[in-house]
Amino acid sequence: MKYNPTPVLRFCFLTPFFALVISGALHAEPAAEKGRTVRFLAVGELPPFRQEVRDDVRYELEPPAGSIPPREVLLGFGGDKTEAAPLRLGRISEPLKAPAGIGPLLLKRREAAADAEPWLRLVRPESGDFLVLLWRDAKGGTWDKALSLVLPDDPVSVPAGSVRVVNICPAEVRVVIGEEKLLLQAGKSFKRTVPPGVEQPLQVLLPDTTGTLRSLHSGVITQNPGERSLVLIFRADGESPRRPVKVSVQREPAPAPPPEH
Repeated sequence: MKYNPTPVLRFCFLTPFFALVISGALHAEPAAEKGRTVRFLAVGELPPFRQEVRDDVRYELEPPAGSIPPREVLLGFGGDKTEAAPLRLGRISEPLKAPAGIGPLLLKRREAAADAEPWLRLVRPESGDFLVLLWRDAKGGTWDKALSLVLPDDPVSVPAGSVRVVNICPAEVRVVIGEEKLLLQAGKSFKRTVPPGVEQPLQVLLPDTTGTLRSLHSGVITQNPGERSLVLIFRADGESPRRPVKVSVQREPAPAPPPEH
């Protein structure tokens, strides 16, 4: 990770008022790094659609408890202030401001009591934008307990033209991208560059119980100028999945790189 050196501030003199303001700031919330943000992506599958008929009218039923992530969480950074973040399966949230430096990142259900324990406790990285992947624990089978992976998300770490492949399924998979063949362990990722207009073949394979490699995904990666892609390999958590692992590809405009000094 890169250090962002703390800027040095020079003052010719301090009036009592400004001295009081600066003193108070030292005990306030963690300062937000200029432009630093955090985004969230809940990974998984929606439960089957359910409905019932009452008085000849069809009503959609709420999904079973624990089958989807909390619809909204409150983010805490170690102080009193919180920010609300909606969570939608398969959709990256809008960026939210994050404080500078390493520190706690607490996610609490919106409906939870004020003294309730956080739904999830994370540690934010030292600097830069970051993306938090969330998925439900396979052992419990519900979103009451979630697992997570924090990834850099800034335009320097993940610039336009990049393709990031992330494996959050509990098994090692084989990835073939172009002519390159890789073994990707659980919780690991790698990044490659795919220029605009190029169709880069992508295949994900998993050995079955006999050791034979079975294809989980076969397609191509294409990107427009200024775009980047996220390839997620995750455990199929729907009802009676035909394959144990699923693959999703998300393409998005890359943020502009910081200006050169």
